[in-house]
Amino acid sequence: MGTTIKERTLEFIKYKNISVKEFETTCGLSNGYVAAMRKGYGADKLNNVLSAYPELSRDWLLYNEGVMLNNQPTEPPPEDGDTILIPVVNLDSRGGMAFNEEVQTDAYITGRLPFPKTIAHQGDVVIPIYGDSMEPTYKAGSMVLIREVELWREYLELGCTYIIGLVDDRRIIKTVMAGSDTQHYLLVSINPSYQPQEIAKNIIRSVWRVIASVRREAL
Repeated sequence: MGTTIKERTLEFIKYKNISVKEFETTCGLSNGYVAAMRKGYGADKLNNVLSAYPELSRDWLLYNEGVMLNNQPTEPPPEDGDTILIPVVNLDSRGGMAFNEEVQTDAYITGRLPFPKTIAHQGDVVIPIYGDSMEPTYKAGSMVLIREVELWREYLELGCTYIIGLVDDRRIIKTVMAGSDTQHYLLVSINPSYQPQEIAKNIIRSVWRVIASVRREAL
């Protein structure tokens, strides 16, 4: 099922890292216009939006065709012999146990970053981090390169940092230690203000090893 114009508007607002109110003010829309949107913009309102944000693709906003930004390449640039292009995915990960911002949204690629082939592998992805429980190593708003651990049920190297995907679609970043028994892991924060939390293995859907931290300036 495709997204609606309202959902794509909210996606663009999040990409711009602004509030809905700021978006409405900039576009000359009334307060609450986006929340009340049912089908889409009228012609005048649409012109306001596209004039205020000329980088926003009209075809993407209205029809979900192409990519979000007018200057965003539809194909990644070629790799050279020593680097590999890794997709940056919208799905975020939380330092704490709170629900993720993108928990109900299908994954989509927002860009690609080059990494040395000595660090990154095919199948790796980059995602953003929110929350401060893994600071100072993984700061809120930073990005991490991650790699799926397909056989984590058979063996997981303890004492390392992982993205833990839960069956309720939450994604959390923690250092994983041995739990009180073989059916649990202990999730430990780097920030000493947060207490370790034990989690049952049967509510884990996927595990991704954190390979490296990525600066926002690289995007």
